Amino acid sequence: MMHLKIPEFLRPPVFSDARKDASVRLLYALMLLCLGLMLAFRILHPILADKPKPTYLSVYLIPLAVLVSHILAKRGKLKAAAHFLIGLQWLMIFSIVLREGGVQSIAFSFCMVLIVFSALVLGNLAASIYTILSILVGAVSVLLTDMDLIRPVYKAVSNKGILLGVSIGFIMIAFLMRFAMSGFRKIQEELAEVQRYAQIGGWTFNIRTNEIVLTEEFQYILGEANPKGSKVVSLRKFLDAHVAPEEEQKIVNILQDCIRRKDDPDFSLDVVYEAIRIDGDKRFIHVRGKYKDSNTLFGTSQDITEKFLAQEKLRTNQELFEKIFQLSPYAISISRVKDGRYFDINESFTRLFGYTREDAVGKTALDIGLWVYPEERKKFIEKIMRDGILLNEETFYRTKDGRVLHCEFSTRFALIEGEESMINVVQDTADRKEAEGLRVLNREISEQNLLIAEQKSELESTLLNLRKTQNQLVVSEKMAALGQLVAGIAHEINNPIGVISAANETIRSHFNRSTERMEEAFLILRGLEEKGRDDLYSLLRKGHYHQELLSPKETRKRTKVLETNLKELGIEGAHSLAEELVEAGLENALTDFPGLFAGKHSREVLMYALDEIQAARSCRLIEISVDRTSKIVYALKNFSHFRSEGEKTAVHLYESLETVLTIYHNQLKTGVEIRKNYNELPPIQAYPDDLLHVWTNLVYNAAQAMNFKGVLTLEIHRIGDYEVEVRISDTGPGIPESIAERIFEPFFTTKAQGEGSGLGLDIARRIVENHNGTIRFDTSSSGTKFFIRLPMGG
Repeated sequence: MMHLKIPEFLRPPVFSDARKDASVRLLYALMLLCLGLMLAFRILHPILADKPKPTYLSVYLIPLAVLVSHILAKRGKLKAAAHFLIGLQWLMIFSIVLREGGVQSIAFSFCMVLIVFSALVLGNLAASIYTILSILVGAVSVLLTDMDLIRPVYKAVSNKGILLGVSIGFIMIAFLMRFAMSGFRKIQEELAEVQRYAQIGGWTFNIRTNEIVLTEEFQYILGEANPKGSKVVSLRKFLDAHVAPEEEQKIVNILQDCIRRKDDPDFSLDVVYEAIRIDGDKRFIHVRGKYKDSNTLFGTSQDITEKFLAQEKLRTNQELFEKIFQLSPYAISISRVKDGRYFDINESFTRLFGYTREDAVGKTALDIGLWVYPEERKKFIEKIMRDGILLNEETFYRTKDGRVLHCEFSTRFALIEGEESMINVVQDTADRKEAEGLRVLNREISEQNLLIAEQKSELESTLLNLRKTQNQLVVSEKMAALGQLVAGIAHEINNPIGVISAANETIRSHFNRSTERMEEAFLILRGLEEKGRDDLYSLLRKGHYHQELLSPKETRKRTKVLETNLKELGIEGAHSLAEELVEAGLENALTDFPGLFAGKHSREVLMYALDEIQAARSCRLIEISVDRTSKIVYALKNFSHFRSEGEKTAVHLYESLETVLTIYHNQLKTGVEIRKNYNELPPIQAYPDDLLHVWTNLVYNAAQAMNFKGVLTLEIHRIGDYEVEVRISDTGPGIPESIAERIFEPFFTTKAQGEGSGLGLDIARRIVENHNGTIRFDTSSSGTKFFIRLPMGG
């Protein structure tokens, strides 16, 4: 290991900073010169002199100065090394001058060399100081010689004259070096300014010490406001401070590759990485470099952030254009202006006309026989040359298999890859007749909506009349209940009307997109195999006839399961797609029709199917809402009749309770807190209108008992395998013990005259018993709770 360390120690340091590198070269040149003069002085002087001179200990300061300066330079302290070396040389020379007396010619030459080197390495100020010191020491030497305090070996004719000449020489050298160095410094400053303007800096990396030397310009790029000379930092510190965390491993890998290839003469470094400035701003740096020697990499770093981001934006725009170009449902082609030859077409062009890229690219529309009437092409070319654009021009095109299509096309100029081009967009108009038919159908639906609005107006008029005659309808419990319902019945009527309006908007939107949907359907069906088309038709039929209503909890549960399965297939927008499939009753579609989920365009197929199903369901909602409105009118006319007719139907209890809460929303919303606890239950067999009467009576009585201020709780629980229990409780004062046994008696009431007939709870009890159920209650000073138990099978 020692034989490797010694050459490494003796090797001069290397810097990418041009100023430091020049200073290092000058410093080591001075070291070699000093060592050479020392050897010459000690070997040749005794031989050439008239007689041997005593040994001068000051000469041995030279190798010591060279060694210490070398150590300081290796540590990057160039100015300290230069000061030490030049200072010791100066002391050595003038110790000889003082020893021998007079101004020796060799001392003069050596002083001039030191002054020149000090100016080059340390600057004008150091050169001026050494010049003044040299003159002062020379003057002292002359003075001491004249006073016979120093007796030189060689006596000059006139030491004062020599001193004058030497001083003038020193001063001239100092001034000349000052002006020379001023120009040299100006060139350096201008070069540094140019580098800063171009945002280019230098660096050096020692692969043995893992240290990086950053020039002032590179520090400036990294956000240092006022760098003072080059800076040495460790690789670890540089990575932590100036490399984005996600880029750190990339830089480490690149440096490891550099180390492996250090013996490759053709090796060069060229990489872009994301850097972090001192202020936290992120910049993109382009690094180039190569080996200066076996241990040192050096090179430049340039801030290319604006250029890099512009290239990224251009690449993104190109990718976006390519996607739009290929995904467009319209037939798009791009041709050259100078000769009309196509250099690109999209897939829709191939689907519409039958020509592939191999058929069309490099040829004109005339070459492939696209124009039915070629003379029209000339007319259109003249028009676009005059106006610069064509919009929705009609013409006829011939497909590859000979069919003639009536189309609309638009064209405009564009500069693509530096060449004048035309972008041509063609749309087949054959589907317009069908679209017109759909518009007629849409107008008919709008007319039906107007008729529904008129019915709503009639219903509102009927409601107004009901309000006017409310006081006359309290002769029986049915009439009293009608009075209770009047305040909320408007909302009940508006619900189906609102549903009709919303469903109509859905249908209107559906038909307004008829042309686009037909294009989507054409593309989707064309892309499916026969089995896939059969699955799609089956999926549509299943969605059209789905009528099951799920509780919110069950809906969330099924949606979560389906979303997980869709994500496993890699389908985008899995959550929203799962929600719509569950809402349409198609949560088993993944199992029933797996082929529809496997294709590249599976999401587009499913969204098209859901759009069609939603339109069909909207029609169904209109039908249901109209039927519901008719039932409300019928119920208002026949509310005084109490009997159960017809067959029992499936009733979701939570929907039945929610209907009553909706009716009484206006009365309850200001002071009554409603708490719900609905267990998941299948529908029961019951008379839905009769149960509505039971819930209406109990809910309204509870609200009255609390003076419409308190907590109303509704619960649904399963009892065993065959029964269900509805519990309705309030936080009122409770039922007095003295009348608790009489509340189910006909005509018994505690309300003021005209507010009730005493038949409400009696009718509710008979309805429950008619369902083979039971009704009971618990009461205390903190409230009353009614328990209605019904058989699940009716």
